[in-house]
Amino acid sequence: MGDLVMMETGGKMIDIYIFGLGEGKRYLDRCLLNEVNIIGYIDNFKAKQINGLDGIPVIFQNEIQKNFDYIVVTLMEYEDVRDSLINDGIEKNKIISFFDFNHALNEENWMLIDSYKWRMELMWKHYINVVKPLVENIGYEIYADAETMKRECPKIMDVESTLDILKKERKSLARFGDNEFGLMCGCVRTGYQELDKKLENRLKEALESQVENLLIAIANNYGSLEMYTDDAARDIRMYMTKTVRKEHMKLLDSNRQYYDAYLSRPYMIYRDKENAEKRFEKVKAIWDGEDVLVIEGEHTRFGVGNDLLENARSIQRIIVPDRNAFEKYEEIRNAAYEYGKDKLLLLVLGPTATVLAYDLAKEGYWIIDIGQLDTEYGWFLEKVEKRCGLKYKRVSEVGMHGQLEIDIFDENMQSYFNEIVEKIF
Repeated sequence: MGDLVMMETGGKMIDIYIFGLGEGKRYLDRCLLNEVNIIGYIDNFKAKQINGLDGIPVIFQNEIQKNFDYIVVTLMEYEDVRDSLINDGIEKNKIISFFDFNHALNEENWMLIDSYKWRMELMWKHYINVVKPLVENIGYEIYADAETMKRECPKIMDVESTLDILKKERKSLARFGDNEFGLMCGCVRTGYQELDKKLENRLKEALESQVENLLIAIANNYGSLEMYTDDAARDIRMYMTKTVRKEHMKLLDSNRQYYDAYLSRPYMIYRDKENAEKRFEKVKAIWDGEDVLVIEGEHTRFGVGNDLLENARSIQRIIVPDRNAFEKYEEIRNAAYEYGKDKLLLLVLGPTATVLAYDLAKEGYWIIDIGQLDTEYGWFLEKVEKRCGLKYKRVSEVGMHGQLEIDIFDENMQSYFNEIVEKIF
């Protein structure tokens, strides 16, 4: 294979960039031919942290030079990266996506990557990410309504009923998703919050609490997944391994009534997109005519640029750090006490929001850990079926962390600035 590379390139080494320094690069490393010359790594996030790797520079996408033969993309969600490179003027035939099966079957790409190893890696990835999780979860999905299976899964009230209770009874809500369960089990699942023993204990305290006016919500991942898209169901299966399911059930009470945390995700994960508008309207009805206090990260900008909060009577905001907000917990809680009296508090703070909802609900405040609702609403308005960047805000779930450049003198941004009553950094 090495001779083939040299013959087809006239004896010249093939110069390539490798896009991405995450898990996908390790797959590529096992397959990349020795005759290939890596002239640089492209990583728009790690380029901020490191200048080079093994003597090879790590650069931003906008620093790509013209003297290269190919760019090999190692991100598993490669479509956005490929489109972005093409938009930057890179020729499509110079971009190879390692996790694209069609590229793995293209003989022209075998000059760079060992064809046999490449296909074996992709088949193994398919088994680990698709086949194995499906086999492990199929019993829970098929027999979700069986009495024996119900005893092995938590009881979760549906989204519609949960929303009715929040509105009619003015209950508060604390959500526990994969990040919160991960932190309680000593595992970091997001770059936005580091492990913290005090946070771990506070999350467990909140989860086990019996506060009369506080609903404890968990993601409806444990039984049938038929209401979700194929991609969403696949991601849930990958997450809900036997180990994770066992960890969750150690923390949960099988006799307790929980509520559906996916009320904050009314659009992207569901097969039924036609009724998304009704789902959003039901959520928006909660703050209809209410004075709202939003406590959020610096670049969250909940409701900015859309009409999500248009029906609120008034809006105020407390702005806190995007990352490791729990380090400022006492200051955030004190500000919430000061500004949140007689208001509906909407939290977009990750695991910190879960604990804050618990603490404030005990004091009689009305508080909802609302999570990614605004991002979902933006995708709904755009009518996209794939996660993407949104104007005005940082979208943490997009690989490129899409955030369009904004004009701070824009009318929407000026309204946002005027709503801020306190910043905590």
